[in-house]
Amino acid sequence: MEVVGSIFAWIGESEAVLSGIAATIVILGVLYAPLRRLLGRSHVSDPAAPPSPPPAEIAHELHADSPSIAVMPFANLSAEAEQEFLADGLTEDIILGLSRVKQLFVIARNTCFTYKGRTPDAQVVSQELGVRYVLEGSVRRTGDRIRVTAQLVDARTRTQKWAEHFDRKLEEILEVDDEVTEAIVAALQPALRRAEAEHARRAAPEDLTAWALVNRAWVAVQSDLGNVQAAEEAIRACVDALELDPDYALAHAVLAHAKSLLFHQPQPIDTRAEALASIRQALELDADDPLVHHCHAALLGNLGRTDDAIRAWERAIELDPNNAGARAGLGIASIFKRRADESLELIDAALCRSPADPLQYHWLGNRALALMLTGHVEEAVDVAQASLQRKPSRLAYAVLATALAHEDRLEEAGQAYAELAERSPGLAADDFAQMAGALAPDPEWREVVRQALLRAAEAADQANHA
Repeated sequence: MEVVGSIFAWIGESEAVLSGIAATIVILGVLYAPLRRLLGRSHVSDPAAPPSPPPAEIAHELHADSPSIAVMPFANLSAEAEQEFLADGLTEDIILGLSRVKQLFVIARNTCFTYKGRTPDAQVVSQELGVRYVLEGSVRRTGDRIRVTAQLVDARTRTQKWAEHFDRKLEEILEVDDEVTEAIVAALQPALRRAEAEHARRAAPEDLTAWALVNRAWVAVQSDLGNVQAAEEAIRACVDALELDPDYALAHAVLAHAKSLLFHQPQPIDTRAEALASIRQALELDADDPLVHHCHAALLGNLGRTDDAIRAWERAIELDPNNAGARAGLGIASIFKRRADESLELIDAALCRSPADPLQYHWLGNRALALMLTGHVEEAVDVAQASLQRKPSRLAYAVLATALAHEDRLEEAGQAYAELAERSPGLAADDFAQMAGALAPDPEWREVVRQALLRAAEAADQANHA
């Protein structure tokens, strides 16, 4: 069983999500026994049921039903390029603050930052992201003073709803995001009605440098959770931040998150005890920070503690309903509990909230997996191909090979499986097919999936010996 249990570890080595999302796909590396027990449960979906609509359509539906906003990265107008972290950190904190207003639909940070360095027209942003409001701003530092300007635009009419500038001492910058959040909610009060501004900014550290270090570490691990160098750099940054402020909860949490990304590398570094100690410290310091719970869920996922990870993802979403990464993480974990039908709604919600996320390829790969496991094979082919267009991944190749074989497109299925095998030396087709099938909610469909993957493997083998 060890061989079977280890097959899926490679899936998450360089393809972990999220937005937030830690490498929950590697849960399968330690999930074989629980899956066997789950086979006795009756949770069956109808393969003939219509699939969920494409993410773009869902996004427009959601945005049309609620006030929605995208925060453009604040421009750094300071003479020093190194002050960029002030603008980026302020932008991220404002996004987090607005996300806590449950009646407001907020585009996720990763998508917002794809506009960094550009000055797109608000109406263009509205059309691309499906939002009604766009927040723009800038940060300028002069000596020990800082000026922040911001304006809220109704993108449909290009009219200004609110504008303000804030002159502060440098050490007071962490107060500005609360003021901007409250002002925006006040400006949108007619639309939000009962919405109240919540003080959502994470607990500020005593030292501004610590805040900058942790912000950089968080961005690094969220940009590429499979990048060992980025994880190691994030660890060093968090250690430096904690030397400046030992009680900075988010620094402890991101440190734990970064260490968990090294668990499943080809030459893993065993830092489990250290990572668990760090996340416990973070939770003790700030039990209501959604990013702390995000990191907690990521760590639990990488430890294979699926049920605990699901509860942590749910808590992160409760605290921050617009956390795209947490929704995708919960959706991926649901697949491994044989609830692939539920995962589609969650992953689609993540894609809506961050439609240009750098980690979208992984979310789409898991969406393709969920579609295949619920019998929507033709759509699974399309979504897997869309994932591969963004970035090649073993997960997407595995889904594509299986789905194509089921459609009797054996030559293409063999090619996809060959790509999968090239990226996975020592892959055992029989064991892999058994585990892949075990994820299907429907027992009959489970066998169909298993046989389809074996046919893809056979087609690859025949092509190799032709």
